[in-house]
Amino acid sequence: MFKSTKVLDIELQHPLQDLLGLNGYDTVHAIVRLRGKPLGYVNLPLTNGSCSASIIYRAIVEQQGTVLAKEVLLNTLVTTHGDGRWHDSQGCPTQQDAQVPWPRVTVAVCTRDRPDSLTDCLAALSRLDYPALDLLVVDNAPRSPATAHLLRHRYPHVRYVCEPRPGLNWARNRAIAEAQGEILAYTDDDVVVDPHWVRALARVFATQPAVMAVTGLVAPFELETEAQHLFERYGGFGRGFERHTYRLNREDNAQDLSHIHPGKFGTGANMAYRRSLFARIGGFDPALDVGTVTNGGGDLEMFFRVLQDGHTLVYEPAALVRHRHRRDYAQLREQIANFGVGFYAYLVRTAMAYPQLRFAIARFGLWWLWRRNVRRLALSLTRPWPYPRDLILAELWGSLRGLGRYPQARRTAAAIARTRTRVTRDGNLDVTDRQLASTHTSTPLRATRPASSGVRPSHRHPA
Repeated sequence: MFKSTKVLDIELQHPLQDLLGLNGYDTVHAIVRLRGKPLGYVNLPLTNGSCSASIIYRAIVEQQGTVLAKEVLLNTLVTTHGDGRWHDSQGCPTQQDAQVPWPRVTVAVCTRDRPDSLTDCLAALSRLDYPALDLLVVDNAPRSPATAHLLRHRYPHVRYVCEPRPGLNWARNRAIAEAQGEILAYTDDDVVVDPHWVRALARVFATQPAVMAVTGLVAPFELETEAQHLFERYGGFGRGFERHTYRLNREDNAQDLSHIHPGKFGTGANMAYRRSLFARIGGFDPALDVGTVTNGGGDLEMFFRVLQDGHTLVYEPAALVRHRHRRDYAQLREQIANFGVGFYAYLVRTAMAYPQLRFAIARFGLWWLWRRNVRRLALSLTRPWPYPRDLILAELWGSLRGLGRYPQARRTAAAIARTRTRVTRDGNLDVTDRQLASTHTSTPLRATRPASSGVRPSHRHPA
C-alpha cells in the first residue's frame, strides 16, 4: 500500500525538535546531518502528522548510530599540519575554511523548455554559499523565449547562452566554451542544490590537485507519489554516503576494467570537472544523451573516459543535490526504458572508440543484461518483488534497442554539426542550409572535442 513520505533534513548540531504539522504524510525520510555533512537516511513513523523528538532520537541511534559514532570519533582525532590548518583524518579542512584557496566555479544548467522546473533550480543556485561563483544557463534549442524571459526578468545575475543545436551534450560542450571558472559543475533543471553543494565540490579540487572530476550525492527532492517511491526502490540516483576515490590500477601492466560500468561513479545531475581536462580528453559526445535517439549515456561515457585516460575521479557525498523524480508511472517507465537505451548506446560507443576493449565490453554487456534484466525478471516470477515486473521489461527492451542507437545518433550529430545556425535576439532558433546527409562524422571517437557553437558567445540576456 502506498504511503506518502515527507522528505527533510535533521541537523544534529541543533537540539532535536518534535516534528509537527505533517498531516497527509505517513512517514518521514530524512537525511541525518552533522555540521552540514550528510551521514545517512533515517525513516520515521508519523502519528497524526507528528513525531516526537524522543522517537527521532531512538530512530537515529538504531539506524545510524554506528555511522554517527564513527563520524564523532573522526572529528575528535584531529591533527595539525604545517600550514596551521586543522584537518580531520581524511585530510579535509574542518577549521579555518576561509584559508582554502577557493577556485572560481562555473555552475552550468542545461535546459530546454522547462521554465517551471528551472525556476526552483535557479532559486536554489542563488542561495549557494560560495565566494567565487559564475552561474550559467545554457538554453538548448528552445522552442519559445520563455527561458530567456525568465532569466532576464527574475535572475539577471545568471548568464544566459542559447545553444541552437539540439541535444544535451551539445549544451554541455557549449558550457565548456562559455565557462569562466577553472572548475565547471553541471546540474539539471529538475534539481534543487544544497547551499553547500559547490563548496563541497570545490574543496576536493582545492585540496587534491590530482583530482580531475568530482561527483556527489543525489537525493530525492520529494516522495509524494507512488512512482517516486518506485524509482528509489529501483535504484534511484543515490550512490551512498561514503567518499570514494577512483583511479585505475595499471601497475604491472594489469588491465583494470572496473570502470566499464561507470554508473557507480555518479550521475550527470551532480558532476564537476577541471575545465582544463577537456583540452586533454575532449568534450562530451553529442551523439549521446537526452535529445538524441540514445536518450542517455553522455555522463557515463565521460566518467569512463576520465578514468580510461588515467585521471582521478572522486565521489563526494557532502556535495548534495536533490532531484525531483518523475511523478507519474508512465514517465517513470519511459525513464527506466531510456536508462537501458542510454547504457547500451554508451557500451557500443566505447567499444567503437577502444577496439582493444571490445571483447571485455561485449562480455560485460552480456553479463549485465543477464544480471540486471533477465535474472531479475526470472526472480520476479517466483517471489515478491519491490517494484513492478513491467519496469524490468521496460529496461530490458530499452537495452536491446540501445545496441543499434549509437550509429544512428552519430550520423545525426554529424549532420547537425554541418548545419549553419543563428539565434534571434529573443532566444528563438533560426536554422538555414540544413544538411541531413547520412554519413559518419569525421570527429575521432576518442577525442570528441567541444566544437564551435556557430554563434557568438552571449553573456547577457536577450534584449
